[in-house]
Amino acid sequence: MKGNKLFYSMSIIVISAMVLAACGGGATTAAPTQPPPPTAAPATAAPATAVPATEAPTGCQDIDAFDAAAAPTDKAVKIAYSQEPDNLVGYYSNMTYSAWVGQMTQPGLAEWNENSEYVPDLAAEIPTVENGGMTADGLSFTWHLKPNLHWSDGKCLTSADVKFTFESIMNQKNTVLSRSGYDKIASVETPDETTVVFTFSEPYAPWQLLFTSGPNTANPILPKHILEGLDTLDGAAEIHQPTVTAGAFVPQEWVPGDHLTLVASPSFYGGKPTLDAVFIKFVPDPETALAALQTGDTDLYPDFSESDIPTLEALEPTLHLGVVATPLFEHYFFNMGTVAGVDGKGKSDVDGPCAFKDIRVRKAIILATDRAGIVDALLNGKTVAPATLYPASPFENTDLEPYPFDHDQANALLDEAGYAVGADGIRAGKCDGKDVKLSFNFETTNKQIRVDIALIAQQNLKDVGIEFKPIHTPAGSFFGLYSEGANMPKGTYDIAGYTTGFYPDPFSDNFLCDQIPNAENGGQGNNNYHFCDPKFDELWQAGAKETDFNKRKAIFAEIQKYMYDNALVMPMYARANIYDVSDRVAGINAGSYSYLFWNMEAWDLK
Repeated sequence: MKGNKLFYSMSIIVISAMVLAACGGGATTAAPTQPPPPTAAPATAAPATAVPATEAPTGCQDIDAFDAAAAPTDKAVKIAYSQEPDNLVGYYSNMTYSAWVGQMTQPGLAEWNENSEYVPDLAAEIPTVENGGMTADGLSFTWHLKPNLHWSDGKCLTSADVKFTFESIMNQKNTVLSRSGYDKIASVETPDETTVVFTFSEPYAPWQLLFTSGPNTANPILPKHILEGLDTLDGAAEIHQPTVTAGAFVPQEWVPGDHLTLVASPSFYGGKPTLDAVFIKFVPDPETALAALQTGDTDLYPDFSESDIPTLEALEPTLHLGVVATPLFEHYFFNMGTVAGVDGKGKSDVDGPCAFKDIRVRKAIILATDRAGIVDALLNGKTVAPATLYPASPFENTDLEPYPFDHDQANALLDEAGYAVGADGIRAGKCDGKDVKLSFNFETTNKQIRVDIALIAQQNLKDVGIEFKPIHTPAGSFFGLYSEGANMPKGTYDIAGYTTGFYPDPFSDNFLCDQIPNAENGGQGNNNYHFCDPKFDELWQAGAKETDFNKRKAIFAEIQKYMYDNALVMPMYARANIYDVSDRVAGINAGSYSYLFWNMEAWDLK
């Protein structure tokens, strides 16, 4: 049983260390100091040409099915969620709250533990060159599953499920969020029921992100016997709410808008969890969650803000504050989409605001926004406004300084760009020969801290003649899919803002030209910035291929400098993961890469 190591007594230490890490100083005990080991391999090594000798099948036998509907719920932990997931299978949701449920219910081959170590989940071990699981050229990986794995309906989980998962991701009839990395897999072989061999067509350094489960890598193994035969998994009931899982818990009941109940699975490879159930109550906002914590109606809320820390500190000793340093960041970004695309790549369905084609406008918006003042006024000075999207990351480019708050520079840039202040106080000018006003919608969720920050940004920008019109949408709609008509993937927004992070690996497909969702690709892709620059694309691709840590760090430093120089995004503040939990809950062991729910099977109630 692992103890709560990040309670109140540690919180100030951790948050202080997080700030240091974000400034390029030392890392915290929770934050990573090194990235997951890349596939370091000599370039001259010969590629593998044959599948390693296979072991005898384990002879897994089906067992009795688990009746989730009849499972007890007496010993239950109560968790408040201020965002209701859209789907519970990570390939079809970009919501962190969905990924958190996935950690409880749907394991992958591997995961990250409280020390940010890459550890086996369904797999028996992590493939390495030393154990024969990885070829010296880093192109072939042999995974061995744990013996006698079962789905919650009693069916055996085998290598056939892993292969099916890959095939379902690559099936063009399925609109998964991304195929990045999976599209580098040239072949999948299953020589026996516990062995699966992936052979890549080229080196792929972020291979650890594939088929893994975590708060930022919701890529579980899917049940072939349940999903096989469906024409498409888009909209499938088992994607929205799986009834058969291989994790510690299984969904028992989901009442939309009210609650989701998970019950302990006796067929979980680690044995039946200590808890009978997890009761997730959907609440409208963190303030409601806080009230529920104080009345004892909930045991845990996982998504507080730095602004809540003083309030949460005062709730000791019945409620305990946890602060976990992460590479997360809150950021604002500009819709850079173009219908024309670039060299035939990266087309969006609609054009973004014309004014954003001018770097002077983008840079002026960043300079005019008092991000450091926001941190001090609304976040109690507990974090920083970073220069890049890699705060508290071993890949952070610490040579870059955050843009200052400077209205003189902002006004000068806007004047130079030809946008003059009109009688209504809003600047106007010409873009591509057409009259343009610097008036932009800003879209984000309705979380109170985002409402408060947007109000300050609105006043800051008004002072330089830019109209900034916040639109706050419930998270379920804001983070919706292209097929649901959500504004971010459809490209029908001006400026947007939310929290994300490029970890456990620094690579992201979020800026790749072929990842822009559009009608031609069926809305597939993660590039909601709708930005495409082939030269920038090449940098990201180089970061995906390079396996030497120092060389990768240099590539990602260049990527950050490109984003910085071109004012592509506005990093608002470095975020920690902040939770508050009842004293009656034991066993939490949060980590920078894993956060809270990776070891739910070990949680208990006092």
